[in-house]
Amino acid sequence: MFAVKKLVEKASIKKPGGNSSDGLKASDVDPRLLFHNGVPSGAANFAFDNTHMILAISTKDGRIKLYGKGNSQGLLESSEPLPSKFLQFIQNQGILINVTSNNHIEANKKLLSDAYIVKEEITSFAVIQHSLYMYIGYSNGNISVLKIDQEPWHMVQMQYTIPLSASYGDSEVPDDTVVTHILPQPAAESKRVLIIFRNGQIILWDIRESKTVFKTGGNMSQPLHSETKKVSSACWSCPFGSKVVVGYNNGEIFIWSIPSLNVGRDSSASAPDHNSTQNTPLLKLNLGYKSEKIPIGSMKWIYAEGKASRLYVMGDCDDASSLNSLQVVLLNDNIESRTIKLGLHLSESCVAMELISASSNEQSKHRQESLILIGKSGHIYQYDDGLIERYLIQSQSKSSPSLPKEVTVKLPFADSSITTSKFISNTTNILNIEEEYYRELIKNYPPLITVETNQKDGSTLSSAKFTGFSKVQNLYITGHSNGALNFWDASCPLFIPILQLKQQSENDFSLSGIPLTALFFDSTYPLLVSGDQSGTVRLFRFKPEPYTTNSFMSLTGSSKKGTDHIIQSVKVLKTNGAVLSMNINHSSTHLAIGSDQGHVSVFSMDGPTLLYQKNIASEISAGIVDLQFLTCSLQGFEKNILAVGTKDSSIFALDTETGNTLGNGSVHPKKPSRALFMQVLEGQGNSEDATTKQSYILLCSEKALYVYSLVHAVQGTKKVLYKKKFHSSSCCWASTFHSNNDIGLMLLFTNGKVELRSLPELSLIVETSIRGFNYSPPKLGSFSDIQMCCSSRGDLVLVSGDQEILVFSTLVQSKIFR
Repeated sequence: MFAVKKLVEKASIKKPGGNSSDGLKASDVDPRLLFHNGVPSGAANFAFDNTHMILAISTKDGRIKLYGKGNSQGLLESSEPLPSKFLQFIQNQGILINVTSNNHIEANKKLLSDAYIVKEEITSFAVIQHSLYMYIGYSNGNISVLKIDQEPWHMVQMQYTIPLSASYGDSEVPDDTVVTHILPQPAAESKRVLIIFRNGQIILWDIRESKTVFKTGGNMSQPLHSETKKVSSACWSCPFGSKVVVGYNNGEIFIWSIPSLNVGRDSSASAPDHNSTQNTPLLKLNLGYKSEKIPIGSMKWIYAEGKASRLYVMGDCDDASSLNSLQVVLLNDNIESRTIKLGLHLSESCVAMELISASSNEQSKHRQESLILIGKSGHIYQYDDGLIERYLIQSQSKSSPSLPKEVTVKLPFADSSITTSKFISNTTNILNIEEEYYRELIKNYPPLITVETNQKDGSTLSSAKFTGFSKVQNLYITGHSNGALNFWDASCPLFIPILQLKQQSENDFSLSGIPLTALFFDSTYPLLVSGDQSGTVRLFRFKPEPYTTNSFMSLTGSSKKGTDHIIQSVKVLKTNGAVLSMNINHSSTHLAIGSDQGHVSVFSMDGPTLLYQKNIASEISAGIVDLQFLTCSLQGFEKNILAVGTKDSSIFALDTETGNTLGNGSVHPKKPSRALFMQVLEGQGNSEDATTKQSYILLCSEKALYVYSLVHAVQGTKKVLYKKKFHSSSCCWASTFHSNNDIGLMLLFTNGKVELRSLPELSLIVETSIRGFNYSPPKLGSFSDIQMCCSSRGDLVLVSGDQEILVFSTLVQSKIFR
């Protein structure tokens, strides 16, 4: 259902020749983006295939997201991270043409089929529909023609060209002759094409006779200020090609009359003759753009029977408060004395718009139009065009119709934002997929962008009829800003909500309204521990699920409402400060909790009873980022230890029973930076004798990696065994992951770079990147829009607000998704 197509060679992934140990190797890993769900960041342009009902969205970094029927999605990545100048489908062929900012023309049919490199500056582009031909307009005023040959798909430049000297004639050619728009004439696409130059000149070109048959556009100079206005947008406004709407950079909009070979019902006494020149527009639209000096950025015209044909006009402005940023105006055959228009006011200015059609089924003739917009932030907005049409028609009778409302395109997550998360993947590498089960789950999953009218509108999903976790292959748990806990079946690219917990205590089932800040899940008990911003910790103990043998998790469930059949008990604890980290000692059933104020609290879960609390002060940055229980051999004796990693990159070893600091205090780097992750690496080494294997402590910070001997760290000996500094960008997330026999380290950087390193030596195994990922640290007291978590097998889940989900996998032959 979902596909990720990478149009880059595997050679772009750096794989060093060998490693310094017998641990994780380059042959064990295959870092790749498994799937992408949602709206990609940096959305910038649209294209729509009316035949196959496929919407394409290009981004500023060279990605193209595809949306089709049945919630299908796909992601294409160009060879270079560059934005698109032009994006257009060849209708009925399933071919998407992408013209990049460096003048490369890419033909995509499932994968990149061909790339054609042009040396000149491409300024306009148009596909001749129902054919494999396309026009390319250049900054020098010339036009060339490309053809796509099939099997193999290959673009070839034709001998046919339209040189500037031929289209403009033998008269003196002005300076600004950039071709801005190429519009094949409706009802005569293979015979005539309209060429519009930036200086305002409009030329109708006869393809077979290879000559100009009509000129219009007039003198574009402004006599008052001697200012030359330039064409910024254009589109046809007649199904037979007898009218064209042209927008200018000074905010003016003119409708020009064009001679048509098939005038039909659009015939008019004012239609111009062929082989003539006309310098007077048929109509001037006054929509207020000129008074605000807003250039006309884009225009779309939609034809409707009767008097409902309309023109969508988008101003090229940064000010979203402008009343003229986006308007729709009725544009009928008979020009009305009163302009009927509608202003669509979004919370931000727009950069692109598209009109898409949706049919209820293949046999139905009924089609529903939607207007979709890309905001400056990259968010997608959608309007029901039928409601816009109804408003304009009712406005003709001077009634007061209700204004159409926009719908923000977003993932069907809960109403509140995700503040913390956990991902538990299937470690058996065996998928027990029941097709009927998942078919039923996704049947009512709402489409992200509606291209089918038989889909119900909606942006959230309910988790009704929870039947337990026995069929779940991967579990995604999210904590939210309102205190809710959500469980998602992440066995397929559409994350399905299966359970929501709002319970605060044994008798309180209301939401706390306090953001959750940490989660700990243990399937052996089974137990879920949540910590929030106020320092409240809740222990949810689930009822065991009997007779379950085909799942890596066994928790109870039924179709009853409420959670009394799921939760065996809820215990509430309290600590000082927002909870940052938690861990459990299975042998003693002790729970350790670390807060942002530097408090370490250890409870016995049997009570629960507070055993001790210790405050670890810091002059740089307080906060406990990680906690881990372990046993260490010291001077021939086994010692139970709680390893504590702090935000200022210090590591402490505490006596598990008393909380007293062991050794000579903490170990820390000379130049500390904010710590992200700490992990004890037990029994690492090549020896088969476990007693001779050394244990280490790994500390990951934004600026560097450090590996200490566990014994040295416990003793307080400040000796770094392995170290790696980061230079190009800061690390924003880190985690260890396990293959069948070895352990590795995954690092994610703020610029999207991903590194996989061996342990404990920290040698680089693989370097790659996640295109489109950019991380900015949240402001103090707030939460990041991007939430990251990883399974034990290195499956990374990134959620960016309510816009997109990315799943990135590391191991070779890791098949955890259906």
